[in-house]
Amino acid sequence: MKNVLLHTASAAALALAGPAAAQSLQNSDILQNGDDNVAVVSQTGNEGMSDIDQNGDDNLAEVTQTEDPTVGSNLFNVPSNDATINQIGNNSRARIEQNSTNPGSNPGNSATINQESESPAGNTLPSGYALNARIIQDGASNRSQIDQGGLNIATDPDTAGSGVTARNQQYGTGNQSDIIQDIRNDTADPYSDIDVIQDGERNSSFVQQRGSDSDVDVTQTGMDNDSSVIQGAEGEMTAFVTQSGSLNRSEVEQRDFDVLATAIQAGTASYSRIYQDDDAFGSTATLIQGPDTDNAYSLIEQTNTSSTAFVQQISGNARSIVYQNDGSSAVANVYQAGLGLNSTITQSGDMQEADVDQFGSSNTSEIIQENGLGTGDNLAKVYQNGAGNDSDIFQTGTGNVADVSQSDSGNYSNVYQSGTGNSATVVQSAPGSM
Repeated sequence: MKNVLLHTASAAALALAGPAAAQSLQNSDILQNGDDNVAVVSQTGNEGMSDIDQNGDDNLAEVTQTEDPTVGSNLFNVPSNDATINQIGNNSRARIEQNSTNPGSNPGNSATINQESESPAGNTLPSGYALNARIIQDGASNRSQIDQGGLNIATDPDTAGSGVTARNQQYGTGNQSDIIQDIRNDTADPYSDIDVIQDGERNSSFVQQRGSDSDVDVTQTGMDNDSSVIQGAEGEMTAFVTQSGSLNRSEVEQRDFDVLATAIQAGTASYSRIYQDDDAFGSTATLIQGPDTDNAYSLIEQTNTSSTAFVQQISGNARSIVYQNDGSSAVANVYQAGLGLNSTITQSGDMQEADVDQFGSSNTSEIIQENGLGTGDNLAKVYQNGAGNDSDIFQTGTGNVADVSQSDSGNYSNVYQSGTGNSATVVQSAPGSM
């Protein structure tokens, strides 16, 4: 059994603090009980606090809190840096590093890592591959929390938690991150991974992961953005969220195997949501808002298999909704570059394709595709330029094709096709055509 405990603090800071010593405390509380535990704590500066609890099996915990303003200064309100690590179980790893410059707030930085693991029966976990969490904070008034856990497959065959990693890096001011990994049906190989990087101001990120072989990457470099990613217990899910604007809200929810979601927001005050339910196996969804998008709304819901949805919005007040329901291999592409554009696509069937390009302002498009009278392909394309154009396409059956192009302003087109082998082409250029 090997137990190693290193605990250092800035003696100079404590000695020179004088009357402000109460404001310059180094406090560390370490309890190790079990096998081969190692804990390393190094605190420099004012009012550092650290609490490490380890109980069993190859655990390692490191806490580094570095802040050294003018010794004895009262720029800090308790706590300036605060770190808590609790580990129970096999092969855990944890690291917290906090480096900030005069947070001047109460509290300043705070980091919490909780790891709990019971190895699945018959599974050998390589060192460092079980639960692994890392938090690095180098800014002011940031808060980060990582909670990892699982149950023993021997006692509950539907639950197990082992091979997961989580990393959170905060470099800005006033950011908040919560990571929860509660892995089910996991055998530690392959593992699940979460990365959250925050380099802006007052951004908020929430990630919950329950499936094995899943990956989440969240990057926030703007201000006042909010991101939520929820992955269910099925596994093999991937989500990428990038927010570089301000006041944006992104939601990603995944419930089935082999799904991919990408959300990019580079504008202001926009909302995007991707929902992939437990029938969305093999589907891909991409939402891009920006770079000059303000007050945009975008929604993709996928409840069919092996389908693809792509939406890109440029400029402001655009609205896009894509529903892919029941069936498989549907494709929807939406590109909006203008002001006040509105697009809705509803696909219910197999091998359907819809493409919408809208330019100008206040244009509206709706496409509904069904396979009600057979099986096969529906294809619809809409191109609108100008202002106040309106296009409606409804197709049911097999082999339907509709191609609508409207230019200038005030045009209206309505295409209804029911049956098999239909084709319609509408081109309108003059203002006010029908």
